[in-house]
Amino acid sequence: MATTAGTRRSPSGGALCWAAAPVAAVRFGRWAPPRAHSWTPRRTYPTWSLSLVRSARWCLLRGRRAQACGAAVMSAAEGSSPSSAVRESASSHPAGRAISDAGVIGLAVMGQNFALNLASHGWRVSVYNRTYARTAETVERAQRELAADDTTASGSVTGFADLRSFVVSLKRPRRVFLLVKAGSAVDATVEALAEVLEPGDIIVDGGNEWYENTERRAASVAARGLLYVGMGVSGGEEGARYGPSLMPGGSREAYQQLAPLLEQVAAQVPGSGPCVTYIGPGGSGNYVKMVHNGIEYGDMQLIGEAYDLLRGAVGLDAMAAAEVFASWNAGALQSFLVEITARILRVPDTSSSAASAPALVDQILDRSESKGTGLWTMTEALRRGVAVPTIAAALDGRFLSARKDERERASRVLRGPERLSGTGHASELAAAGASPGAAGGVAETGPDTAPERVAALASGSVRASASTSRSDASAERALIAAIEDALFCSKLCSYAQGLSLLQRASGEQGWSLDLGELARIWKGGCIIRAQLLERIEGAFRRDPSLPNLLLDADLAAEIGRRHESWRRVVGLAASLGVPAPALTASLSYYDTYRQAVLRSSQLVQAQRDCFGSHGYERLDDPGRRWHTRWLSGGDSAEVSS
Repeated sequence: MATTAGTRRSPSGGALCWAAAPVAAVRFGRWAPPRAHSWTPRRTYPTWSLSLVRSARWCLLRGRRAQACGAAVMSAAEGSSPSSAVRESASSHPAGRAISDAGVIGLAVMGQNFALNLASHGWRVSVYNRTYARTAETVERAQRELAADDTTASGSVTGFADLRSFVVSLKRPRRVFLLVKAGSAVDATVEALAEVLEPGDIIVDGGNEWYENTERRAASVAARGLLYVGMGVSGGEEGARYGPSLMPGGSREAYQQLAPLLEQVAAQVPGSGPCVTYIGPGGSGNYVKMVHNGIEYGDMQLIGEAYDLLRGAVGLDAMAAAEVFASWNAGALQSFLVEITARILRVPDTSSSAASAPALVDQILDRSESKGTGLWTMTEALRRGVAVPTIAAALDGRFLSARKDERERASRVLRGPERLSGTGHASELAAAGASPGAAGGVAETGPDTAPERVAALASGSVRASASTSRSDASAERALIAAIEDALFCSKLCSYAQGLSLLQRASGEQGWSLDLGELARIWKGGCIIRAQLLERIEGAFRRDPSLPNLLLDADLAAEIGRRHESWRRVVGLAASLGVPAPALTASLSYYDTYRQAVLRSSQLVQAQRDCFGSHGYERLDDPGRRWHTRWLSGGDSAEVSS
């Protein structure tokens, strides 16, 4: 076998290197260990995953140096020859010495940025990826970014072409972060790691994983003395690099070993601290991240519906709507998602040859995609009997958006109200607190939709002009304010639903989740970070056992001041045919929750008893069950439960 080596070092003194890795023989592009040491996996894994596990086991059984093993695994994964796959390596890493504080496996967007985040805070990081090109890319990027940042502590990023050398490079107890695709890839990686790690070492899965998979893996590696953590990571690419919100659950002992790293790399909120905390045992960390994503689904759908109303009811174009969102972001709706909405709407379509380029958002194919965490949230809500209609409406909205061809056909067949044009729907606008002069449903150009005018409308400082009367401006301003109220109240309902699901799961799983602490760590770094979370945290600090967020006196009073506008906006959307399923579902959730007696449920229970003899309880005699002969005289009798 042969190896190549090279050294690179950052100006700050931190080692930035690749570890040397010898070239190994590969037959037909796949690692082929001797038959005497063949192994049949218990689960079905991708081809590269099988190569990873087989090679790790074979190296252990043969007692040979794992560099050969790793080179072969990497070559098989890339489908290339070992000589081309194993690139220039660095000899600056002392062979067999533990020098790194943590390791990262999986160097796609999230893994690469998380590794650089660790290094930026002074930690020595070893990195490994099934394809060595990503490892080389990560090391080169670290060299550029760490050297360019004068404030960066003297951390380092060292790349490895094989798993065993990667593991050997880590100080005990070893802390290995996995940021690989959920499912079989994680199973294969954990299986391979379990063969080379030692008791007391820690595996952290930082992907979006189904919580029961996390609990299964934790139990499996515990038999070998390993500690396992399922950690939700929110914040996307930028968050992973500069400060995410972290939700680690599992072994408390493991968290204590991880805390010094995690508290440094997490987002920092002044006066609140790092956006990380020990979530709880088992798969609680992954579960909390799953529900976080469900709330995110609801939030995004609500913002989208508010945008549609600004376009379809107020008559603004995308640029003008951007100014409204920017003004909202300076108030109670301040949040990451509202902020980026304003910025997105300002981006022009640079491919357009028009003198005034249209907004890029108007050229996007209207099919909203998803990756599955919203569906997981819905599955759990259904299984545990928790109502999450805002989140459900958001998921349904994505499903319907995917049926683009059907919707185009339906638009030619199904009738609805005509969209606003001039003063054609004065009564609807009046019902929403506006007057007949409000703008039409098709965006106009010129001073009526200029960003400066809309900003003035939103702030209340508009002046009458030749094209806009004072009453028109007042009506438009009132409608924009009403949409803001509707969005605020509906967002609160989305949070309430997600937190109710977490509360139910916590009780049933024995996790003892601290909802106030969850709100605290969501205030920075994550996608749903918002000013509203400060008030949500306060609600659960005042009453940790609060059964529903809407019952907090402060937030209930806030909705009380805004609910009339909320109702008018939902009614206006229906009258104009502007789809607003999440806004409507949120209002229905609020109204259903505040009813002491639900007549619809009384009738449903009577129907069930009528056709299925399921029985019912009486308001004046709860606890006893009755059955009535509804279709033959109405005689009632008590039945055994």
